[in-house]
Amino acid sequence: MTHLLPFRFSAILLLGLGLLLPGCCANNVCDCPGESQADAIKLVFSSKDFPTSTDLDSIVIERYPLVIIPASGTNPGTKPETATLIRSAAQAYDTIVINNSTPFSQVSTAKLDQYQYYVRYFPALPAPRSKLPAFALVIDRVTLKGNLDGNGCCTCYTNTQKVITTRKDSTAGTTTAETTNLKDKPVFIITK
Repeated sequence: MTHLLPFRFSAILLLGLGLLLPGCCANNVCDCPGESQADAIKLVFSSKDFPTSTDLDSIVIERYPLVIIPASGTNPGTKPETATLIRSAAQAYDTIVINNSTPFSQVSTAKLDQYQYYVRYFPALPAPRSKLPAFALVIDRVTLKGNLDGNGCCTCYTNTQKVITTRKDSTAGTTTAETTNLKDKPVFIITK
């Protein structure tokens, strides 16, 4: 019996400390500024290249999973997820945000770098208006890297690399691909 008493005291002490230490972190509010937008791709249509805001009242974004047949450069039998953004004339040149859960919902743990994106707009024609959208931009690849930094109680995500590979037409085999580092510029401007 005399040997059990020190064991009980040690066990109670360790259990008490184990319960008290996490409590100090529970009172801290983690403030991670910009974390929700760290991986976001921000697009803006150039008002110089798209002078008529009526061209941009309907923006269509299609998202394809990155399952591509190398020989043809196409996505085999996948239907795109589609988001249509209806905008007023005042919103025509507002920023379009493509993020892990915007404008599409996040599927499992797949982030936006697991997809290819087609951004289209409806051009205004004298009459009748075209029913088919025109290509504005294809985002073939998104490369993301980041770090989790923390102090024991709070851990925040910081993006360290955000690079997109784009082209201005729908032909996969074109050599007009352009790579842009979005860490250097916060918004990608879509031109014609």
